Amino acid sequence: MSRVVAAESNRSPARDTLPFFTSHSMELNDLSRKPAGESPTLGQLLKRVGDVRKEATGDETPVHHQILDLSDTSSVGPRSLSFVLSFNNLTYSVKVRRKMTLPSILRRGSPLLGAAATATEPVAGESLFSRTKTLLNDISGEARDGEILAVLGASGSGKSTLIDALANRIAKGSLKGSVTLNGEVLESRMLKVISAYVMQDDLLFPMLTVEETLMFAAEFRLPRTLSKSKKKMRVQALIDQLGLRNAAKTIIGDEGHRGVSGGERRRVSIGTDIIHDPILLFLDEPTSGLDSTSAFMVVKVLQRIAQSGSLVIMSIHQPSYRILGLLDRMIFLSRGQTVYSGSPMSLPSFFAEFGHPIPENENRTEFALDLIRELEGSPGGTKSMVEFNKSWLNMKQSRNSSSNQHEIEQHYQQGLSLKEAISASISRGKLVSGATTNSSASPTSMVPTFANPFWIEMAVLSKRSILNSRRLPELFGIRLGAVLVTGFILATMYWQLDNSPKGVQERLGFFAFAMSTTFYTCADALPVFLQERYIFMRETAYNAYRRSSYVMSHSLSALPALVFLSLSFSATTFFAVGLDGGFLGFLFYFLIIFASFWAGSSFVTFLSGVVPHVMLGYTIVVAILAYFLLFSGFFINRDRIPPYWIWFHYMSLVKYPYEAVLQNEFDNPTKCFVRGVQIFDNSPLGAVPDAMKLRLLQTLSNTLGMKITSSTCLTTGSDILQQQGITDLSKWNCLWITIAWGFLFRILFYFSLLLGSKNKRN
Repeated sequence: MSRVVAAESNRSPARDTLPFFTSHSMELNDLSRKPAGESPTLGQLLKRVGDVRKEATGDETPVHHQILDLSDTSSVGPRSLSFVLSFNNLTYSVKVRRKMTLPSILRRGSPLLGAAATATEPVAGESLFSRTKTLLNDISGEARDGEILAVLGASGSGKSTLIDALANRIAKGSLKGSVTLNGEVLESRMLKVISAYVMQDDLLFPMLTVEETLMFAAEFRLPRTLSKSKKKMRVQALIDQLGLRNAAKTIIGDEGHRGVSGGERRRVSIGTDIIHDPILLFLDEPTSGLDSTSAFMVVKVLQRIAQSGSLVIMSIHQPSYRILGLLDRMIFLSRGQTVYSGSPMSLPSFFAEFGHPIPENENRTEFALDLIRELEGSPGGTKSMVEFNKSWLNMKQSRNSSSNQHEIEQHYQQGLSLKEAISASISRGKLVSGATTNSSASPTSMVPTFANPFWIEMAVLSKRSILNSRRLPELFGIRLGAVLVTGFILATMYWQLDNSPKGVQERLGFFAFAMSTTFYTCADALPVFLQERYIFMRETAYNAYRRSSYVMSHSLSALPALVFLSLSFSATTFFAVGLDGGFLGFLFYFLIIFASFWAGSSFVTFLSGVVPHVMLGYTIVVAILAYFLLFSGFFINRDRIPPYWIWFHYMSLVKYPYEAVLQNEFDNPTKCFVRGVQIFDNSPLGAVPDAMKLRLLQTLSNTLGMKITSSTCLTTGSDILQQQGITDLSKWNCLWITIAWGFLFRILFYFSLLLGSKNKRN
């Protein structure tokens, strides 16, 4: 099969030619331009290659490092311009707290200051403690498929806010204006399916390889009707398209593990979001933190994505001269206002007419940004430039009204409806995530909300979680070591307890500490989700999988580790301490330890969904578990707890496993723990000689009118349970309640994800 050659559209004269990649090289090579017309989509090419291979060999599985021929476009006719994203009069404001000083408070509050006070009165929508800050102010423009729209400006100019507004990441009611695709307002569900959003930070699992990361993305975004071999072909083609062939088997890496470079990591982030070939692609500063060459390669990849029929909108801080040649449209922002909107080729004429011509050998964008900063520091700000841009655009439109450009504009504005455009895009191979081309269907029903059913998502998520755990065995090893060390200390401290009154007290202390330990060792589950939180938010924001699938897989993948920890702790302590019950007693002891680990892990997982910071989370976990132990019934019996705190006793997670193990140990009515003179052991009379104890026992026997000898059983296990106030629940009920707590906290975790991961600005 021939080498990869991506056909180039000559729509923009400023565009560079496309690179090709082989399995041994990722150098960019300029190729001759193709005639006007669009490249085939990646999905179309995959279908063609798959069909050819199937006819020739009967096998759809790709050859390793096989290169797809993207140069042959003879069978693909010119692509009509299908999508236009228009945004008009976008305005977005937020309330920020005022910096309060005593003089300002006195000026606002004093009625004696007259006119001086009226100058500082809060305007409508403001108050004494807050003011309104406008982040976007009447922004308008459009983006077309096959082109890259770049949003530029200094830090704080509103670039990321505009990208969020277009990507529907600002809550309804807060954003004024309209965003339409082919003249139709996009529903939130529809936009999630046909678009992708690449965040500024590279949110990836560090221990997965590049190929594994893209393969998991394919498993999430491509439908199960697509065979495994075709999904692998999709991933391999995407690796070549992104120029990641040499890094395919390298882990992503983090601070502690060496992995791919920054530019490669950024391209992997883009790849995970374009695996399903979306129509709209939003990127928040994709070149941030990259060197010039890496940044150019990233934007070059975005150019090829746009030429495949996608609409690419990105924010960029300060593009180089080479990157500028890849852009089709630009919007310069200054403090939320548009100061320039047009093509890069029009920059010299714009600034020349504005009275600030660009020097011949100077970078256009650097000159523009420097001038904007200079104007921002002047008394009038950039108001003159904003007004000039409006008049310049009006003049440009009037010039084009009688030219051929007007016909092109009409083609965009009065072209295909959204339903027709999506149907045509699907037929060309885009949106391979289970979309249909049913002409009678509405645009929303043509594309599914999720590519796969619940159980497929759950299986893929569990597989990824287990793979991550296998790559980091030290995390489980540390937890297992903590449990074994704690069990060893308890086993040697409470070695073979006897059945005396002191043995009873020691058993109570052992059970209280053992049960609380199972909950405290679950605290290490706190950072697990906190580390995955933003990956989860990125993946679920555009319907890679359901939140319920994540919760279920998170629970199932935790069970094997909990079983192993429970068995280790139970085997270490049960026989060494000399607990009662034999094999059945050990089996129940293991089950209640497992239920405790399950409830504790679920509780900590729920808190990780509510508390966003690790240190704050640890503080809350330790404090609440201490309260659970306090109200468990060990330090103070249930009957002695004040009525206004009794509710916390029943809320305590430690109460139920603590009562369960006590019943497992003391529910034998024939087993005796206090005989004869042992009745004096826990009193001041315990220090008197045994002969005196026998005489006291004889006197007590005569007084009560019953025979009490040194071997008479005075306290059984049932009596101990009665003394501890453990009478209302059986041990099996305590076990079921402990397990039910675990399920309750998993459900609460799901709702915390549902409510706390909207990923939208207010």
